[in-house]
Amino acid sequence: MFNAVASRITQIMLLKAGPQDLPTSPNLLQLATALFLATAIARLLLVSDLTVALVQSALSIVILAVFVRALLNWKRTPERFVQTMTALFLTSAVIGLLLLLPLDALQPLLKALTENPDISPEQLEIPAMAMYAWAGLSIWGLVISAHIYRHALDISFGFGVCVALLYEILLIFIVGFLSRLFGAV
Repeated sequence: MFNAVASRITQIMLLKAGPQDLPTSPNLLQLATALFLATAIARLLLVSDLTVALVQSALSIVILAVFVRALLNWKRTPERFVQTMTALFLTSAVIGLLLLLPLDALQPLLKALTENPDISPEQLEIPAMAMYAWAGLSIWGLVISAHIYRHALDISFGFGVCVALLYEILLIFIVGFLSRLFGAV
């Protein structure tokens, strides 16, 4: 089963398959959630402490689940939830693993910006290749999410991009709001 799922995830990431091509398996969804959580925590640990990484990662899971459930209910296709979430979590986990290398190279820059948001760009040494790799992988991840939403919601790819961007904006807004409210969420 592992080889079949790995093959399907690869096909989804190459935009040649959709979430409907994955098995509807609550056990696979649990594994996908754990992998997503682990990669999200690993990325966040590069710029924050463990508590913040855990809270933000768990929060992103909850927000994504509520977001996807609401969209699928709106489209009257709630039966697609397990496959859609599995596809989103597994592809995000793969992108998250790939992002670790450029994020590690960007870590000094990110910490400097976190500690002093008013720092001028001239004071920073920006590793160009790491920045390009991070940007490319982030865009690829957004395209993959749009592709998954396109299939899950039976919408055009353009609307899929809008949905993927809406989730990212919503996540940034909620995490930012809670960070200001509680201090370092």
